Amino acid sequence: MSEMMISVEGVTKSFPTVYGSAALLKYRGRPPRSTVLEDISVSVKHGELFGLLGPNGAGKTTLMKLMATLAYPDSGRILINGVSVVKDPRLAKSLIGLCTSEERSFYYRLTARQNLKFFGALAGLHGKMLKRRIDEVIELVDLGFALDRRFGEFSSGMRQRLTVARAVLADPPILLLDEPTRAVDPVHADDLRLLIRRELIERQRKTVVLATNLLEEAWTLCDRIAVFSRGKIVATGTPASLAAFVKPLSKYQIRLNHLDETLLARTKQVTGVVSADAESHAGGTFLHVEMQPEAEALTNLMRALCANGTLVLEMRPIDPKPVEVFRELTQS
Repeated sequence: MSEMMISVEGVTKSFPTVYGSAALLKYRGRPPRSTVLEDISVSVKHGELFGLLGPNGAGKTTLMKLMATLAYPDSGRILINGVSVVKDPRLAKSLIGLCTSEERSFYYRLTARQNLKFFGALAGLHGKMLKRRIDEVIELVDLGFALDRRFGEFSSGMRQRLTVARAVLADPPILLLDEPTRAVDPVHADDLRLLIRRELIERQRKTVVLATNLLEEAWTLCDRIAVFSRGKIVATGTPASLAAFVKPLSKYQIRLNHLDETLLARTKQVTGVVSADAESHAGGTFLHVEMQPEAEALTNLMRALCANGTLVLEMRPIDPKPVEVFRELTQS
């Protein structure tokens, strides 16, 4: 097993914008196409939880389908543990467990157990091994109470949890999870996140690619994140390092020994200060300021405070919120 479990190199993918025989005749067999992914390159290490984050339609699900051999790239290449998804799709697929957010392949008249037996058999599991794995994965997603209930009777959240169970059933080294907590209630969604982080990553050392629209989910779960916008990757890094890709206003929380309306008004007039507001509670008196990132602005502020006889008791920078970073990256 190589250190780099997934390598995506210069991948581009487009789809026809019109369909049907009439369209083919009109465009002489070459209908116009829309580019969904453009020159995408990412790599995922063994044991890493890698996030794909972006607005709806940004290309996350398309990339997941290409990794899972459900479609082929127009150009570029994808390697799954060194195996090409184009040259050897069967071997590449055997290394992957896929959980999609639009699951339609379960049999509605069969029970959860019967569905898992069927898909387990397709993956080469039989007999006692298959029974043991079904018991294990059902316990992981907390669906033991519904194991012998028909899939058609499941709620949307239960269906999504069964999709996760199917993805891990054959114990593949790589898991592709496309919005696994979608339509899942808050309690079970939190349980699934703990399962992904603690069980699959930390204990079993799986390699997981997680596509999500939930900022907090990506920020708290993922080791690294690729931010998608309009079919391109606009930034890649750890949650903390992504803030370096944007240049928001510098924000500070300053605890003072005294702050009145006059001093607040003077603070707002300091060159480089964009906004300032005061807050007082049991923890003390605080000044919250937004200012230009240049060092001169902070120097001007400190001089203004000291000139008024105010003591600065504590000062700390406030990191930009994930939503601020996401908005800046995807709307630029």
